[in-house]
Amino acid sequence: APLPQLEPGPRLVQFGHDNYIRNVNFHIPKNLRRKNRSLILCLHDGGSDASGMMRITRRGFNKLSERNNFIVGYPEALDQYWNDGREDSISISHFRDIDDVGLIEKTIAFAIDSFKVEPERVFVAGFSEGGLITARLACEIPEQIKGFAIVAASLSLDQLVECSPDTTASMIMINGTKDPILPYDGGQMQIDEKTVGSMLAAEEAISFWLEQNECSDQSSLKDIANRDTFDETRSQQTTYSDCKYKNKLVLIKVVNGGHTWPGGRQFDGEKSIGKVSKDFEATQVIW
Repeated sequence: APLPQLEPGPRLVQFGHDNYIRNVNFHIPKNLRRKNRSLILCLHDGGSDASGMMRITRRGFNKLSERNNFIVGYPEALDQYWNDGREDSISISHFRDIDDVGLIEKTIAFAIDSFKVEPERVFVAGFSEGGLITARLACEIPEQIKGFAIVAASLSLDQLVECSPDTTASMIMINGTKDPILPYDGGQMQIDEKTVGSMLAAEEAISFWLEQNECSDQSSLKDIANRDTFDETRSQQTTYSDCKYKNKLVLIKVVNGGHTWPGGRQFDGEKSIGKVSKDFEATQVIW
């Protein structure tokens, strides 16, 4: 039987999960594919929500979904903060050990059942703390997600202790070398002058995933075109594709970039979050 056509536009879905009502905002494109339907889940940063993620990315994933006919989902954290597996946070999600991994699993199952998304075409992209929870998903449920994108985040030491993925995971990481919150070279994560966890350096995180995916350290390096000379950033892309199971790992190093989404909004002052690269659109590269 032909797949049902879905009403295009925004759609709010609410789940009862872990004794809370949880929100997921979906964007359905006008010309959604009748088969081989894909889903990208976009996970917002700490202290934000679905609307905030859309603003930071300039609704880039929604625009891409209209051109490429895939579904976008924006799950929302409880009280705006994810339980990403760190033990250093005092947010409600961490304090009450909220099952955010289960929420993502429930969202994926809903999209497969109700939107007829192909199980092999589910992807996740996260920014900042949304990137941290994305890393946790890569550790715990990689078999349900085809690919992961982590922007302005890495893998925390707390997550590393518990991370033992039993399948491969293709991944792209995009990190700024002048990130004042999640340092590119690793160390303490700083928010409002408070230390909230220790992070691996971006290269260390990629090395961990290379080992997990049984990849060699052979790589290709290319400079991303410096399309905006006024943003004071340059970017390099390192690609590792010599992996046992044919998956791929990519690290984009944004030299002089901050705790920001390349091609997105400067959502706070440069003194607080650093510079936004305008040389490329992170949404397009991730897709």
